[in-house]
Amino acid sequence: MKILDVIKTALFTKRCALCGEVVEVDETFCEDCKNPPVITGEICKSCGCAIDDCSCKKNKNEYKQIISPFYYEDSVVKAINSYKEREMLFIADYLSKEMCTAISKYYSDINFDLITFVPLGELKHRTRGFNQSQLLAEKIGTQICVKTEEVIYKSRHTGTLHKNKSNVKRAAIVFGAYDVYEECKNEIVGKTILLIDDVKTTGSTLNECAKMLKIYGAKEVYALTASITKKKVK
Repeated sequence: MKILDVIKTALFTKRCALCGEVVEVDETFCEDCKNPPVITGEICKSCGCAIDDCSCKKNKNEYKQIISPFYYEDSVVKAINSYKEREMLFIADYLSKEMCTAISKYYSDINFDLITFVPLGELKHRTRGFNQSQLLAEKIGTQICVKTEEVIYKSRHTGTLHKNKSNVKRAAIVFGAYDVYEECKNEIVGKTILLIDDVKTTGSTLNECAKMLKIYGAKEVYALTASITKKKVK
């Protein structure tokens, strides 16, 4: 068996399913990713954090609820960066699987008519070559047997939404920056929609996208992200 392992290692490079770092042939995760920052237990429907970690003000969102399998911390930050910036697209397999687990746990009683995703701007899409949220949405749609469709587009450039911007500033930046494709407007009327993104920081982008879906007649919009930024308590 040892000889076989050596041959396998020589022929195949095994990578961590979460962050993409090289691991031993018989390992699924690297040491840093064996205990990712998982969100467990009862969660706040407004911010998606576990109740014990929630520090939000329960502001009314355009989406009805937000859920996620992970906090945007430690190994998950590395994973998201590897996925988006290093083009390790296989990481979407693990993330989407965990996102589907979150669906079965928190959204099991909801019948989704459609899955859509937060779009990238044209320049960002062209530079990166893919939309990380779209890939996650498509994989989730396949796993839960719900149609995935590109419904929303970015109507103007917003620049990078850095973490140090306040909720109010981020909301102002994305205001009016998204719209629904003309040919999709009739299709979303009366539909219950699952909106996908990779990271939820303040929720401003998700809110703006959900708002546009509801303006054009969506019945309800639920949000699902691969990770959520936990608000630090001062």
